[in-house]
Amino acid sequence: MLGGGVVTSDDRATWNYVNLVAANQVWHHVVMTYDGESLKYYLDNVQQEGDVDCCHGDMLVKNTPLTIGQAGVGKSNEYFYGLIDEVVIFSKVLSADDVSIIFNKLRDRKSVV
Repeated sequence: MLGGGVVTSDDRATWNYVNLVAANQVWHHVVMTYDGESLKYYLDNVQQEGDVDCCHGDMLVKNTPLTIGQAGVGKSNEYFYGLIDEVVIFSKVLSADDVSIIFNKLRDRKSVV
């Protein structure tokens, strides 16, 4: 299962998208975007159902590390089991078109491997 979210002063919940299912043993592309007003989660170039309007304002800065593949610091039983490859954190919010372009380029590369 996949999921994720952001923490803001308006919404301290960390899991705004939960229980997203992806097939095992195949390549997947996951993107999460937040523009200060809406949070979007894409799985294989498809925007997922979730709490799009959950959050508003700046993300809270905490004295904990960013975690990818684990539910957070101290969550020793909540790990992603699999390979995570080519993680990128962008300095801009990706549009749906950006997500699609990146997905198609990576999918084409992965299918050749």
